[in-house]
Amino acid sequence: MKRQNSCDLAQGFTIGEKLFAQITFNGFWITAFAAIWQSSVPWSLIYLGLVVYGVIGLVQRQLACPRCPHLYEYGDCLQAPPKLTKLIVKKPTTQPMNKAQRFLFVVVFVVITLFPQYWLVSLPGYFTAFWVFSGAWYLGQFLYFCKRCRVSSCPFCRAKAIN
Repeated sequence: MKRQNSCDLAQGFTIGEKLFAQITFNGFWITAFAAIWQSSVPWSLIYLGLVVYGVIGLVQRQLACPRCPHLYEYGDCLQAPPKLTKLIVKKPTTQPMNKAQRFLFVVVFVVITLFPQYWLVSLPGYFTAFWVFSGAWYLGQFLYFCKRCRVSSCPFCRAKAIN
């Protein structure tokens, strides 16, 4: 699974990078879950299921993480402890994501971001916190991490040259 290319993050992530990624991502879905919970426990559990299945079941297990050389080449992971991610992934692959997988990857993040808006809009504090956390996470991904990513078939990868 060795890939020869330059990658600013190839040797791993700093504690600051991991804290930023994990606090902002977990902050945004937990804020949404808490806001929905106040109005409807069943809908909050549906949202939690979407996050867990979408992120862990699809993104980590099937889509991005099995293709990420950070995990298997460098023993590091930005979004979760590497040992946990390896338990979730089980089978690494070097095959690129196909169009359906790329579409599904995008859908997961659209759904977990847009689904809670109905509940958030009536709770200004939660709404603000959600958009601060999610905005920071998405901007951090797109403007920093995605420019250095080595999962070339990810629809968000912004690295200049990956061979």
